[in-house]
Amino acid sequence: MKGKHRGSAMVFKSITTIAKSIVKRNDATKRLVLRVYNQYQGRKAKKELYLRIKNIDFDEYIDTSNKPDLNVIILTVDCLRYLNLSFTGYQRETTPFMDSLKAKFRAVSAAPWTYPSVASILTGLYPHNHNAYIHSKIKNFDTLKAFKPIKKSVLTLPEILFAFGYEIYFGTAIDVASYPLKSRVVPKLYLGDTPAEELLNDLRKWISKRKNSFFAYLQLGDVHEPIVPPEKFRNYFGQVENIPNIERWDFRRPEEQKGKEFEKYRRNRMLLYDNTLRYVDYAIERLYAFLEDSGLLDSTILLITADHGEEFWEHAELEAENFYDPRGYYGVGHGHNVFNEIIEVPILFDGAIKKKGDFTENRVSSVDIMPTVLDLLGVSHSLTFDGQNVFEVKNKKRPLLSEAAGYGYEKKALIMGRYKLLYAPDDGVQWLFDLKKDPSEQHPIKDREVTSVFVDKLNKMLKEDEKRRLINALRKVRI
Repeated sequence: MKGKHRGSAMVFKSITTIAKSIVKRNDATKRLVLRVYNQYQGRKAKKELYLRIKNIDFDEYIDTSNKPDLNVIILTVDCLRYLNLSFTGYQRETTPFMDSLKAKFRAVSAAPWTYPSVASILTGLYPHNHNAYIHSKIKNFDTLKAFKPIKKSVLTLPEILFAFGYEIYFGTAIDVASYPLKSRVVPKLYLGDTPAEELLNDLRKWISKRKNSFFAYLQLGDVHEPIVPPEKFRNYFGQVENIPNIERWDFRRPEEQKGKEFEKYRRNRMLLYDNTLRYVDYAIERLYAFLEDSGLLDSTILLITADHGEEFWEHAELEAENFYDPRGYYGVGHGHNVFNEIIEVPILFDGAIKKKGDFTENRVSSVDIMPTVLDLLGVSHSLTFDGQNVFEVKNKKRPLLSEAAGYGYEKKALIMGRYKLLYAPDDGVQWLFDLKKDPSEQHPIKDREVTSVFVDKLNKMLKEDEKRRLINALRKVRI
């Protein structure tokens, strides 16, 4: 009997392997499998969502008697580097449409990769407070081991708006964005190389059928590897040479990062990124035009941001010399460190907002998004956030945190005005940067007498949060 079971298992495994191989080679099959998967997972996710929602007493947290009537759209462009937007003074006009939006902010992402960052965007909490990050000493987000979900007691923005009767949409080309929202949304997943226009067209169709107020979250994957823009944009700012692996990453190890071939690859890889960003800007402008033509723009809060940026070898040498990465990769991508090219992102507003202007002189945080949106909607609540309404921040030097690395040992960045602490004790790193004198972070201040002042501030902040979590937990026990 055992032999039969073993034989059946081996046959099933062989069939699965063959099926995966076919799916891998065939785009049409991939899309069909994903459509079936979305239908199956959608039914399952709805059950989990309703089971969670019915056990939440929303009146304990929000005033549900005063229902907001504005729509909310959050577009998150995965891997969008703040400094590559043209309004920052970048060399190429990559984002003429986003440059024109009503309000612009320079923000610090709460985490350097998608999983904890999306959780922070939709909870208003840093990762150490919402809990959705890799809970292990050495991290590697290529595996799902040690991933933890958002705490059950923490409410997300879509859940709160669901309680007000909003219709909810959550779509993403980066599946990791949906993981922390399990049982809180019904996600629609796309392949990673699905162009922005397809995701935005589906969103437009969904909006056109809505009769009630809606909340939509959409994560675009175009400037995340693999970078495969539509042909008419591939060479927008210049011809991208036909180089092996240009759509993904190459030259990831220190010994490879030198010579003419490397320089050619780096130059073309950034050009491909910028060409694709120009396409993303074009695609978002089409959504804006739809909202305008449909008469929805004045009743919709449109917010555009990123979950994190992307590194293009800016700190490869510093990283290789001072940080451990289990893959042996340095200087590319995201998740591995908290230098500014990885954690600086835009927060842009348009639509139903009154305040206008360029507010980029001082940094804000991605944890500011949820409290800002609730304030703009006029929602009364008793929720506690790490963030603030970006339009009402008074302390321009308040500490801003980025944490929860995806690779190697934990790394934290604490930014206070012009100064930034990069703290990775297991790597032996305790550095301070003067961002005014050294905006590219190439000359760390290593004097422990100086850096310890900022480490103490960071530790105090973390201890106060731990105390607050304990008090909240005790209150719930008493109830």
